[in-house]
Amino acid sequence: MSALTYGVADFAGGFATKVVRVAVTLFATQSIGLVIAVGLVSVSNQPMPSTAALAWAGAAGLSGIVGIAFFYVALARGTMGFVAPVAALIGAALPALVGVVNGQAATPILIIGMGVALTSVVLISLPSPTGAGRRADIGRSTSLAELVMILGAGLGFAGFYLSIDQSSLAGGDPAWQLLLVRVVGLAIASTVVATLVARGARGSLRVPLAVLPLLLVTGIGDIAGNGFFIAARASGPAPVAVVLSSLYPVATVLLARAFLHERLHGLRLVGVGFAIAGVVLIAAGQAASV
Repeated sequence: MSALTYGVADFAGGFATKVVRVAVTLFATQSIGLVIAVGLVSVSNQPMPSTAALAWAGAAGLSGIVGIAFFYVALARGTMGFVAPVAALIGAALPALVGVVNGQAATPILIIGMGVALTSVVLISLPSPTGAGRRADIGRSTSLAELVMILGAGLGFAGFYLSIDQSSLAGGDPAWQLLLVRVVGLAIASTVVATLVARGARGSLRVPLAVLPLLLVTGIGDIAGNGFFIAARASGPAPVAVVLSSLYPVATVLLARAFLHERLHGLRLVGVGFAIAGVVLIAAGQAASV
């Protein structure tokens, strides 16, 4: 459920950011998420967790908002079918590497998954032959700026997963974790919007009515994805929750194909397939080592 709701939210958020500033997308979606998180805390009736748990949840909010900002811009400017799998791969692989460094057993399946993941990065980064996919601008070479945004998104997602894990280990309650994530996210988004207004960019922050449904879907989907992930982490092994939730590109890619008619060509298509396969193998390897 985390992967599904993340995937829908990412498609809607990336689509919305094609029309409005990323700051607007973030402010709107974080506001929606905060309202939902406050409601969950009020009905959960759980006492406030330890300071350490809240601090780690706040760190997750900081890392998550940075990652999603990079991600929405990359989705809006690039090809969703390319951006989403690579960012997910980085976000899933780094926690797996941290686990191995910390003494977690590296199973054969995990090693194979890492190899497949690295192969996918190489294939996706290769330029397509001249003329392949030019009409959709999908077969072009990947620019340095796009790679930086994808890397920033993946690192942000990895930081979110790792911080939530630490918060859970410190006794964090899922509802309170979700609230702290949204409080920090909205604080940062509000600061960015206020800065833009102070610089005279008020006009560029307007939201067309047609974009409002996309922002609503993004806000609900993102908070649901966070919530399902946090609940999964609270009820089972962190590595499995991290990597299975990272399967969200499947939904994003399918929606981009259906609504934006995106098509990948040649080695890019093979590379995306390898990326998704790498995430699945890493998940299986992580589960086997728990």
